[in-house]
Order: sequence, then structure tokens, then C-alpha cells
Amino acid sequence: MKIAEGLEVIKEGWIKKPKGFRVRYHLRTETGYEFGYSPPLDATPMNSDVTTWRYAWKLWQATITKSESGEPGAMYNITVVDDEDRPYPFYATGELEIYNPKVIETTQESMATGKETP
Repeated sequence: MKIAEGLEVIKEGWIKKPKGFRVRYHLRTETGYEFGYSPPLDATPMNSDVTTWRYAWKLWQATITKSESGEPGAMYNITVVDDEDRPYPFYATGELEIYNPKVIETTQESMATGKETP
């Protein structure tokens, strides 16, 4: 096989690195929950999954006290997603991870507005 042919095989079968990463979460507000991303969807994503996971962990740690009491500012279902909004595995284990998981009901209206009810 010529190198050019081999490179085509690699190109087709190689796992491609995502173009960026974001933290996806639910934020407790005075009126319910808001679904969000950091950085926001209209901003440049982070370029390292490791950095994004560390950032997600720090957000969780910074809001853990609020989440125990359910007060505004608590963050739930904190995870890292790739540029196509797919959950991205935790770099240390290769497993999907969600910090502070909580079941939050979602409706069609809330998906359109980004606001959810408890």
C-alpha cells in the first residue's frame, strides 16, 4: 500500500477530536431551573476536555452547599459536552460523568425557552 492510500484509510477510520467543549448544566433560579452552557453557545468553546472537566468540577464544588438546600444558584446535572452537544467522557476514566445529578422535568416549552419547572 502506498503512503497516500494508507493516509486515506487513516483519514476515514480515525477518531476525530471535537472542535471544542462546553459545560452543560441546570441552574436553580428563583422561579425554577434554567438550562445552560458555559461558555455560552454563541461564544468560542474551550479547546481542552481536561480543562473543561476541571472547570465543571470547580462549578460543582462552588455550588454544592446551595444544591444541598435547593437554593437559587445551585447547579445540577453538570457535564461536559462536545461541539455537537454529545456528552464527553471524563478524561481520567473514559466514563461519562455527571456532577450533582438530579431529575428535572422537561417540557417542549422549556426546551424552546431554556427555562424548566421544578
